[in-house]
Amino acid sequence: MDSNEILDYIELKLNESKDIIKAKSMKSYMKEHYDYLGLTAPVRKEIFKKLWSDHKNTIVDNWPTLVTKLWGMDFREYQYVAMDIIRKIEKRLTTNDLPLIEKLILSKSWWDTVDFLASHGVGHILKNNRQLQLLTAERYINSDDMWLRRTALIFQLFYKKDTDAELLTALIDHTLGSKEFFINKAAGWALRQYSRTDPHFVAEYIDLQRDQLAPLTLREGSKYL
Repeated sequence: MDSNEILDYIELKLNESKDIIKAKSMKSYMKEHYDYLGLTAPVRKEIFKKLWSDHKNTIVDNWPTLVTKLWGMDFREYQYVAMDIIRKIEKRLTTNDLPLIEKLILSKSWWDTVDFLASHGVGHILKNNRQLQLLTAERYINSDDMWLRRTALIFQLFYKKDTDAELLTALIDHTLGSKEFFINKAAGWALRQYSRTDPHFVAEYIDLQRDQLAPLTLREGSKYL
């Protein structure tokens, strides 16, 4: 099976399992942003599990093409399958893949795709490249695009002890005064996540900036303190 046949297989199997009632509910939950076929995550993942088992090598060899084509398809489940592929190959991602991941972040953008791409895509690419990490974070946080700014705040979500805490708080400082829900939520989420690793640092930062942080950021960031 080549890459085109894999795409045909995905389209066939997803359409076989579509559910119009669930599709309406899913579209409503996502604020009417995207159309859905109505597949639940377990159903989709079962389809992908068999595909990966049978055609892993072809998927790995052609993942950029597959992901790009899936991203261009009409129903949201196709983007979710693209993310299933990225999750499987994320440890193979290199700096050369950053432009593609950024392109995906900027296309059909909503929290369900951006948050995954930020932490599993950008996060993996930047983790072991300190210079690129700083340059990219600065570029994102200064971007006119809200989703890139959100990515700057959350790309370190799974870094734990490898989190650059000073960078994280500098990025949050850059957003102080923002009225954007997705930015303030991301700042709080990043603080909350890092508080699992270093609660003292997060508590000190929150105390320092308490009067400047948005109520949503304070609420989210303090949840585990």
